[in-house]
Amino acid sequence: MSILELDFVGPYSFTDSKTSVFKASCASSAGVYLWTVKQKKDGSHLIHYIGETTALAKRHREHLTNILGLNYGIFDDEKAQHGIIELIWSGLWRDRTPEGPSRQIQAYNVSHDSVLKYLSILNIFFAEVNVDKALRKHIEGCIGWNLRNKHPEEKMLYPDDNRVGVMNDRNHGVLRIHTTEIILGLDAEIRY
Repeated sequence: MSILELDFVGPYSFTDSKTSVFKASCASSAGVYLWTVKQKKDGSHLIHYIGETTALAKRHREHLTNILGLNYGIFDDEKAQHGIIELIWSGLWRDRTPEGPSRQIQAYNVSHDSVLKYLSILNIFFAEVNVDKALRKHIEGCIGWNLRNKHPEEKMLYPDDNRVGVMNDRNHGVLRIHTTEIILGLDAEIRY
């Protein structure tokens, strides 16, 4: 059985220049990343998003553009830090109606502070994975599947409409996962 080590480093940040994802030593690396929100009650992290990339900083520039442009959903920062998911803005990608762009423009005026607060609570953990894109997407999907199916009590900040795709063949081996901080719902070993 193949064992693939995933060493998640971080957390990196969108907003803190000292821990900037854009300045990280792994900024140009391929791998899998987690967005988490640190919980005020105990300092643990809840997973908010799982992604894969060919270049960490480049992908996060795209994410930043989508967040600032209100294409992505914006969540209440205070509630998220207490494990409660509450959308302040659902995101244009969720609103496919002809009225969606007008609502986005209206939301733009009132959402500035909320967007900045939301960005400030996102922690980014990254594991370099040098495999082909299809397998990297599968690994991303297996982490998401594991969170949803084995830890439903810890997926409260991971929206149900986040896509989780896995290959039909899940017999590649075992992901052995290491983190620098406690991330709830992320098992030390996951089949992939």
